[in-house]
Amino acid sequence: MRAVAGLWSTGSGLIATPPPSDLFFLPQKPYMPLGTLRQQLCFPDEPVRTYTEAANLKDLLITACLPDLLDRVGGLDSECDWSHMLSLGEQQRVAFLRLLRRRPSVAFLDESTSGVDSSTENRLYAALQSACSCYISIGHKKELLAHHTHVLEATGQGRWILQTTRQYQQRG
Repeated sequence: MRAVAGLWSTGSGLIATPPPSDLFFLPQKPYMPLGTLRQQLCFPDEPVRTYTEAANLKDLLITACLPDLLDRVGGLDSECDWSHMLSLGEQQRVAFLRLLRRRPSVAFLDESTSGVDSSTENRLYAALQSACSCYISIGHKKELLAHHTHVLEATGQGRWILQTTRQYQQRG
């Protein structure tokens, strides 16, 4: 996944991807830049200061299971050290909100819900399914299988097996 994101350049071969504006990567530990809540929610884009955008962000906070965050911090223009103020699970929900706001063609999720409970994870993935046409998750939770059609299983020594989720579950 790091090679697809352009973070690793070692090795050889060609990786074809959509334009960067159509890709979104969600790591296990999201980047939380300093700035206002509005900037945080819009990252990596610059926030747009319109009534419509503010209403959209408020709706997305509810979708991302963060309905009380606005009140807790004092509004969209409050500044905090977000990486210390928010728990890992809250940071992951903020990152999911960014993804839902951007609506990319392809999303890569690397253990991006490891800090949230199953109910929240189900709500986030349900929202993801309507916001993104293709997503690829790396994870160890069996519950993630419910949100995917296929499993690419790394079997070691550079080998892998692509199978439907049902085939994977039947293999045990």
